[in-house]
Amino acid sequence: MGEGVARFVPLRGNAPFKAAGIPHSVQAEQALLGAIMVNNRLYDDLYGRLEADHFYVPLHGAVFGAVEAIINGRGGEANPITIRERLRGTSFDADEKLFPHLTSMFENAAFAGDARSLADVILTAFKQRQLMGLAENLHAKARDAARPEDVDGVVESAGSELFRLSEAGGYKTGARGMRENLIEVIKQAEAAKASGAGITGIASGFADLDRLLSGFQRSDLIILGARPSMGKTSLLLNIAHWVAGKQLRNEAHGAPVAVFSLEMSAEQLTQRMLAAEAGVASQRISSGQFSDADFDDMVGSADKLQSLPLYIDDTPGLSITSLRARARQLKRKHGIGLIIVDYLQLLTAPIRGDYNRVQEISLISQGLKHVARELDVPVIAASQLSRQVDSRDNKRPQLSDLRESGSIEQDADVVCFLFREDYYLSRVVGAGDDTGSEMDCRKLAEAQDRLDAVRGVTELLVSKNRKGPIGTIKLLFDGGTTTFRDYASRGSR
Repeated sequence: MGEGVARFVPLRGNAPFKAAGIPHSVQAEQALLGAIMVNNRLYDDLYGRLEADHFYVPLHGAVFGAVEAIINGRGGEANPITIRERLRGTSFDADEKLFPHLTSMFENAAFAGDARSLADVILTAFKQRQLMGLAENLHAKARDAARPEDVDGVVESAGSELFRLSEAGGYKTGARGMRENLIEVIKQAEAAKASGAGITGIASGFADLDRLLSGFQRSDLIILGARPSMGKTSLLLNIAHWVAGKQLRNEAHGAPVAVFSLEMSAEQLTQRMLAAEAGVASQRISSGQFSDADFDDMVGSADKLQSLPLYIDDTPGLSITSLRARARQLKRKHGIGLIIVDYLQLLTAPIRGDYNRVQEISLISQGLKHVARELDVPVIAASQLSRQVDSRDNKRPQLSDLRESGSIEQDADVVCFLFREDYYLSRVVGAGDDTGSEMDCRKLAEAQDRLDAVRGVTELLVSKNRKGPIGTIKLLFDGGTTTFRDYASRGSR
């Protein structure tokens, strides 16, 4: 019998059998291929789920690949004749028993049973084989890993491979009909009307931003760019707190939240949230310089915060592959509806030796967009901007400041920038006072007056919005509690 050609045996039950310790089911493979040749419509049920590599017998994988090429390519009929023609010139074509084997599978298709059940048998055996191979490979790598970073690399690799294997055999959504699309659009329109504020996604907690974006939309990648000390982390935490709080109260437009913090520890972020909730300056909490009344407020606030559906992963040096796997697990376990990443440039990506940093950043931003699409949740990622922003007279960030950072701008659905004029003015005024510079007194006084006028005022520049308008939104920042609030509330506190 020729290479990869197995004798046809009618299927007796759906359990894969083991030959020489290797899980496989030749019967299921033959029966499924025969059934598809008789009725090509059965292939539609398996589209995007079964692949040629999933078959144990090489010829069976080649036959399935030929079936895919015939049906998907020309919309033709896949039968023993057309499949033989498709395989002409391959190593299988040299075997004189190829066509008899194809016709045997075709003629014995009556034993096939249900196509999806047969595919389950084939996929189960495939995953068993992959797991066995992975275990053997890991055993060798683990034995040779001498340094801690080597062991971490093995663990990272194992996680990636297991995640990839868990994805095998998943049905892909593919194209949807107009009826299904229209139903979803009408639902979103109804939700927007019912909200009273035009919100169809996850609410940010800031009225003007929600009006502009209609909330953070599912599957969107939102980039929040800024120079250091503008308040990126604070704004992200404020949003996370608001969204998780609405979920806790069973209010609309809230969701469980996952925060991946690659710069600050979970304890540091939690302290900031406690300061915001209690209204006690974060620095006073960390230094212990708070009153008994402050402590009572902190305890009461901690009681409120402990029930929030908010999950912080502060693993440093996280790879985009690991983030994806962890986010997927959090989605399954806690139903997260919003992912926050602080910040993008601290993630790593699997790159080849000839890749540069710009290409790595592109892989990371593309990976974050894939996470948003796969889990069907908005992903908000902070992005650090280069020093060139500070060298300009107008220090407001702009889209061109992202164009040197891989494909961030192209991958993002929404791009926002934070700008606080008071940060730069305080540096100017401070330099004039502390260094005795020759700044003329009039200009220094003007800078001080301007600082007093804009202190705490923050501009959130929405510079890209794939689904709607752009614009600038004003917020107010409280440096003590590291919180933002709507500009309309200015003077109310």
